[in-house]
Amino acid sequence: MKFFGVVGALLGVSWLPRVFFYSALTAGLIAVAYVLLGVTQIAGFKDLWTDLKIAVVSLGRVIPDPVARRSEKRGGSVPWGVAFAIGTIIAYYFDHMGQWAGF
Repeated sequence: MKFFGVVGALLGVSWLPRVFFYSALTAGLIAVAYVLLGVTQIAGFKDLWTDLKIAVVSLGRVIPDPVARRSEKRGGSVPWGVAFAIGTIIAYYFDHMGQWAGF
């Protein structure tokens, strides 16, 4: 949100949807590349499913380990700052009129 606040202040509010669109596309491409290259671990999805089952069966009385503690031992997060920066560069330099994005 801080990044989009700065972009809105510097470029104008009309640029925000376009910057967000290209940033989301870039983050999606990075995430797909991570999956294809095997950077993410399938065990993370398994842990999430197990935590959901425990929380539902115990009616919320048993709380799983916090996500922050689990994420310390496991890498593979999408670099959001890189995706936002690339999305902003694409919106500003390559689609400054908004013809590709449609807005």
